[in-house]
Amino acid sequence: MVIANGNSPEIVLSVQGIKKSFSRIEVLHGVDFVLRRGEIHGLVGQNGAGKSTLMKIINGVYQKDEGAIQVNGEEVEFHSPIDARHHGISMVFQEFSLVPSMTVLQNLFLARELKNGIFIDEKASREKALQLFKDLEVDINPDEEVSRLSVGSRQVVEIAKALSRNASILILDEPTASLSTLEIESLFTLLHRLKQEGLAIIFVSHHLNEVMTICDRVTVIRDGNVVLAKEVAGLELQDIITAMIGKKLETAQFGLRPSMQRGEPLLEVKNLDSANRFHNISFSLYPGEVLGIAGVLGSGRSELLKTIFGILKKDSGEIILHGKAAWLDHPSDAVKARIFMVPEDRRKNGIIAGDSIRQNVLLPVWDRLAKPFFIDDNRGVQLVSKFIDDLNIRTTSMEQTVLRLSGGNQQKVVFAKCLSTEPQILLLDDPTVGVDIGTRKEIAQITRRLADQGNGVLLVSSEMEELAEQCDRILVMNRGEIIQEIDCSRQVATEESLMHAIQGTASVA
Repeated sequence: MVIANGNSPEIVLSVQGIKKSFSRIEVLHGVDFVLRRGEIHGLVGQNGAGKSTLMKIINGVYQKDEGAIQVNGEEVEFHSPIDARHHGISMVFQEFSLVPSMTVLQNLFLARELKNGIFIDEKASREKALQLFKDLEVDINPDEEVSRLSVGSRQVVEIAKALSRNASILILDEPTASLSTLEIESLFTLLHRLKQEGLAIIFVSHHLNEVMTICDRVTVIRDGNVVLAKEVAGLELQDIITAMIGKKLETAQFGLRPSMQRGEPLLEVKNLDSANRFHNISFSLYPGEVLGIAGVLGSGRSELLKTIFGILKKDSGEIILHGKAAWLDHPSDAVKARIFMVPEDRRKNGIIAGDSIRQNVLLPVWDRLAKPFFIDDNRGVQLVSKFIDDLNIRTTSMEQTVLRLSGGNQQKVVFAKCLSTEPQILLLDDPTVGVDIGTRKEIAQITRRLADQGNGVLLVSSEMEELAEQCDRILVMNRGEIIQEIDCSRQVATEESLMHAIQGTASVA
């Protein structure tokens, strides 16, 4: 039954009182969510709000602690994504699950190949694939290698793969993050068609203007609670932003920052370009400055930092340090140039969890501690002790394994590791994700102190309040381009105004 027909829409998914905790910390506090047949339902919230956790519970990746899930009126228990698929639920993650070296056809039926006896029935598989693409009204060659497809076509293949499992509920996680404008228009046309055919779609996105365009209803999650669930037709964009940040800020929360005396830039980026990541990026970073980068997931903000640090390769453009062109082809080149990066995922890229605090902090500077035939352990111990005191790392000893520290103290170890290199340029990629409010304030103090010593800080953050409070200037990125620069000594940045800016709906007043 389609919503547009005027009849009472049929509920295909009902989530009631869902609670979920990780390490005894409750992240969902009794969440309710309802999805109807033939609707596109937007799910939004700031990073860490709990929306991804909820979707993974619905998809069987996580198991709920409390509450109930009903599919088509029947209460169900999901212990894996396979259980969810058996009930018609399929999720397309932002990171595609396709194997690039295999064909579209092989990907569509991977691990569930159509058989004729003991052999794969390629004829039947191809016929089913062609019928899928015909039904979707898209022209994709089943024999094409996935690596040769555009990002938009890969997205369609993921959707086709979900539908080939007879999905009646489709969850799309940030489906437009890497798409061009034309690809987004094509995707929206496809979603409208699927909606009219009765498919129920959950559309998870940071792009609120897209939610307003494509969705019938929207649910906002904040701090593990549903704070808004309404028809989109009765809402303004401002209503969603206010629900997300938890308050309406009519006036600025933070005043103007002191104006800076700018000398020669530490870092200049000129016309930097990286295919499918960002385009024509130019800016300067000055001594004593915290330069923020605001943007939603997929805006190119993190990729820009990784390119400056030598993790990703640029296609064109220049990186200039102290007035001279620099070739940063590897992170080791960046460290030698006194550039260091605190990564977004500390556990994956920032620490060696099984090693001690001492080993982690000294890892990038062992060569400085080396003397002929031995390592100067005393100097290393003094250095680590200083950082433990300066950064207030709560630990029993420097030999404690990092794995046994709290998340906030793990992040402080990453900062200590970074500061041990004596960086002149510090790249911070969402440095306060997953840490408590006290640690956030301490990290802010560390960042400001480093800048005040004449260094430069490039700060990417999903927290608008963090950017508004700390930064001297803020660059706003949208789909790989800088669309606005905010001088915080002349313009007042607030959470609300920055949210509008990154959505491209208003400028900062």
